[in-house]
Amino acid sequence: MNRNFKMILTAAMAVVLVGCGSTGSKIDPQRIANRNVEFDQYFTEIKADAAPAKPDEKGFIRRWTIIEPINKPNSGNTVFTDSYILAELTKEYFKGQFTADIKSLPKTGDEVIVESEAPRAGGRGGFGGFGGGAPQGAGAGQARPQGAGAGAPGAGARPQGAPAGAQGQARPQGAPQGGMGGFGGMMGGGAPAAAAAPATIKDTLTWHSVDSKLFNIKLIRFALGTSEGKKRYGLIFNAFTVINCEEDIPNVRLAAGSNAASIWWVNGEKVLTLQADRRMVADDGMSKRITLKKGKNLVRAAVINGPGMSDMCMRFYNEDGTILKNITITNN
Repeated sequence: MNRNFKMILTAAMAVVLVGCGSTGSKIDPQRIANRNVEFDQYFTEIKADAAPAKPDEKGFIRRWTIIEPINKPNSGNTVFTDSYILAELTKEYFKGQFTADIKSLPKTGDEVIVESEAPRAGGRGGFGGFGGGAPQGAGAGQARPQGAGAGAPGAGARPQGAPAGAQGQARPQGAPQGGMGGFGGMMGGGAPAAAAAPATIKDTLTWHSVDSKLFNIKLIRFALGTSEGKKRYGLIFNAFTVINCEEDIPNVRLAAGSNAASIWWVNGEKVLTLQADRRMVADDGMSKRITLKKGKNLVRAAVINGPGMSDMCMRFYNEDGTILKNITITNN
């Protein structure tokens, strides 16, 4: 009996050890990535008169002035078509949002009041009967694999309007959000109910000038940190930075990456659009050749995300393909 008991005990301990090892090797990386971490792990907030910064060793611009994000709850990322991105990221939510006048730029601590869509039930855009939303970090289709960007200077961005890997048509704007109820007559309910206009709220948003501790600006961490963890998905981010040049620098190209879609402006001119659902890849898109003028140049970015991560990165390339570094960066 003692021998049999020892054999059973040994087998039971082996099962426990195997189970522990299996659990430890299957930690969900997305759950870890979405933890509400401290703002200052990713950013240093700076004053309005902070000394000029330089690009990092790879030329990335880390100093930005970013306003707290605007609510734009979407159930998925397949709505990020060219026309949708243009409409939503060029919409003026507050006075001076798209000013090209550097003297009138907001300073860190300035506040504005915006009217935006109220967050929907479920917190992630709500897929209703399907259990509260899409899987974390996923759109309606597969995201482009990491590293599948434009690569070296001269490579173009993904063609305008190219699909992001979605397996079906995007839900038309204004279509019902409900889960199974959206199928109408198929589920015995007759025609779907008419979509109600989205509820709106007034939100007081604050501008923050920051130096990022990473080459890519972790917008989702910015949102969590400035909203006490209340904002994460379904947001529009607006940011700007000022590039200072000692002389005119012709034929440079702005290279950017974003998660998800974004639009980029230089001195008031739209120079690059990264459309559709996408992961952030450095140099994912390259602008046409532009001139950075002597003195101050205003670079502006707008980024939208749905139920997934959000970040961006940006740098400039010289005409010969080298990375532009002989500039300084300020927030005014």
